[in-house]
Amino acid sequence: MQAVFFRAGLGDVIRTIYLTQAYKFISETTEPVKVISASHNPFTTEIFRYHRNSKNFLILELGHKYEQLLNAGLRAGDLDRAICEFAEVRQEDLFTGKKLPDFVPQFNAPDDVESSGHLIFQPFAGSVADRTFSDALMSDLVRILEKLPCHVYLITRSFTRKSNTGRLIHASEDARRFTRENITVMEHLSVPATLNLVKSSSAYLGCWSSLQQAAWFENKPVAVLYPPNWCDVVKRTGYAFGLDRPDCFHTDFKALDLDRLQAWLAQWISHRPASPAPPGSL
Repeated sequence: MQAVFFRAGLGDVIRTIYLTQAYKFISETTEPVKVISASHNPFTTEIFRYHRNSKNFLILELGHKYEQLLNAGLRAGDLDRAICEFAEVRQEDLFTGKKLPDFVPQFNAPDDVESSGHLIFQPFAGSVADRTFSDALMSDLVRILEKLPCHVYLITRSFTRKSNTGRLIHASEDARRFTRENITVMEHLSVPATLNLVKSSSAYLGCWSSLQQAAWFENKPVAVLYPPNWCDVVKRTGYAFGLDRPDCFHTDFKALDLDRLQAWLAQWISHRPASPAPPGSL
């Protein structure tokens, strides 16, 4: 049986979806295929569980094995080979290939939100505390966002994750205090529904995160704020591929000019009334 491999954080899985043919393959296959989801984000598997072609998927949720091997010191190819060996997947059965230029991934979700022209706001960066916005910064940004003529979806998703020393590194993402007339806090939106919300948005504002990667892949205007001397920015890694686009606003936390950010938002946000909050939101 052929297999596809999605690994690491949600942002890395999103990159695999957009940069390779793996997602296209599982979307079109008519034969059973092993889908290895080895992510430390337990919600990543929702992308495959709710997929329109999931009847052909044998989903192997191996996030625990990924974390065990990572904590044991394995990296890169050694880690990948160990997971495939554990899953009894031969290297020759792995489907690989670079993305075709005309392929745009489509996501399926049971909880899609019907909305367009909104802003995606993601102030939390999961397990990377340094990238998460401080409470003071969140408050400053909300004072700007609550004046926008469009709806804002503030995305959170809490789960428990520990480091190899047992320290909790992903605590609660609680933003309910920032609910406003035009700001809806989405605590439990599935991953594919969130990705669809990115697709239909006007722009993204947030931390260096998985949704920032998705917004760039969907060619959305992105405002991203990050810690000083953030490694991906300094080294211009592949994760920074949209940083120099003309519709990208980026700065480190210390250099942030709120007036400049507000002017940037005015360029990309359409003038539409706030949407009603969807069922189940806060």
